[in-house]
Amino acid sequence: MRIRRYVMVAAIAVGLAQGASTPAEAATLPLVGNQTEVEVTAPLGALGLGGAPFGTATVDVSGMNPVFTFPVTGGSLNTATGAALVEHQGSGVTLSALADPAVSTTVGNFFIDTIAGRVSGDVIGGASGVPFFNLGAATPSGVELFITTELAGALTGVFGAPDLTGAQFGLARPDLAPIPLPAGVWLMLAGLAAFGAVRARGRASA
Repeated sequence: MRIRRYVMVAAIAVGLAQGASTPAEAATLPLVGNQTEVEVTAPLGALGLGGAPFGTATVDVSGMNPVFTFPVTGGSLNTATGAALVEHQGSGVTLSALADPAVSTTVGNFFIDTIAGRVSGDVIGGASGVPFFNLGAATPSGVELFITTELAGALTGVFGAPDLTGAQFGLARPDLAPIPLPAGVWLMLAGLAAFGAVRARGRASA
């Protein structure tokens, strides 16, 4: 599993480098299951903040840094370029002030777009489609996540945090699996394609 995760990180790095310049529609497959891990490297405690999982997310605090896990609920992966659109509906993180846990905000429904190089999502009970993180380089430990102007402004407004625009929040480790299509489906699609080609030639000769 760990080896495949590193392979997926490398593939997404290729997608970030190529963007939409190398289309390969036939290699684009829908995603199912699996998860994205996010290791939080930002010193939340030093900022007076704590984080807890929301919805279907989980967190592992046994290591040096907390690692949140968000189930993948949909999206697509281009197996030729590594370009990915990854949905995480129904999960997120609740950030709260350590001095007053009643002061909190929850963000979630994260959407990774490697073509745009961004992670967006919703403020639960508030705005939707907010850009939270910019994607950085892919390292052996994961893809770098940098705080956007929008998220930095929200952290300042809610918690009085300093301007964190451009600060690294953590590392994302996507573990993605395209939906495999049964062999019979591929045969049917090939047959339909061949049938369409024959009809097209017939119309052209008429």
